[in-house]
Amino acid sequence: MNEIPIETIVRENIKSLRKRLGWSQELLAEKTGVSAPYITQIEVGKRTPSLEIVEKLASALGVEYKVLFETNNESENPTTTEFSKHILETKLIFAVTETIHREFEG
Repeated sequence: MNEIPIETIVRENIKSLRKRLGWSQELLAEKTGVSAPYITQIEVGKRTPSLEIVEKLASALGVEYKVLFETNNESENPTTTEFSKHILETKLIFAVTETIHREFEG
């Protein structure tokens, strides 16, 4: 059987979750305290994050760290509904924050 390396699974899950939230690498970096170039290196496979970084990334992405180690099969993933709710909440918070910033700037 051809197994996918765990580093690939983690990398793809980070990238996929970040994109589903509509976040740039820079925004994920800001939310985790990790540099944007490091996020890029993780996503393209040039760096493998430590468990500490994986925990920070998972927390920022709104999932348990173990989700980043699971193969991506949404139909069997019990956190899909929870994650979808997190996406909605995050987008709402972002929209409200942007509106507040525009009000105070203008």
